[in-house]
Amino acid sequence: MTINPVAAVPTPDLGARKPTTGTGAGVRLAGRVLLALAIVALLFVGAYALAWYRASQLATRFMADAESSYSAGKYIEALTGYETFDQATNSYVTHGGYMKVARIWSDPQAWPRPANAAQAEARIVEILDQKLMIEDAEGFVQANIGKANPYMGVIYLRLGELYEQEGDSESAKTIYSEIAELFPAEAELIARAEAHLTALDSR
Repeated sequence: MTINPVAAVPTPDLGARKPTTGTGAGVRLAGRVLLALAIVALLFVGAYALAWYRASQLATRFMADAESSYSAGKYIEALTGYETFDQATNSYVTHGGYMKVARIWSDPQAWPRPANAAQAEARIVEILDQKLMIEDAEGFVQANIGKANPYMGVIYLRLGELYEQEGDSESAKTIYSEIAELFPAEAELIARAEAHLTALDSR
């Protein structure tokens, strides 16, 4: 019996697929994950940049309002800002003050901080220490009694300090002793008021 050597050799199936090792699929998956992470990062950066830009625009407008009030000698308005009623839109318009500018950039994650943030903080210190008069502080306190004003505690304590500087120790003590009750969440104000009380009592 004769064996055909050609027939005995199996013919390879040229259309058969080679087995995959999974390396190519893994690379494609990793690429998709990286692309997704890049998109998320870009969206986050874009959202933050937009929020920062809007905050910067608002702070710039508030700073201009504050500087205008400061130049006019209206130091309380320069500090805290104020509102006016617009007849055309039948709504109130907020005019900024230095404290509003400082609050915009008070979050440690608000970066980068523009120059007007430091300028506003310097103006706040200057007004409170040098410009504010007793009548200014009294007028502010009287106008905001019973209202939720974030600046009331600072101005109220400053009024006590102004009384003390004028030699009215009793009025100063009254204010200092009320700070803890009126502003229980403001630990720094309470500590300052208590320090003033201790100093007055030791005289």
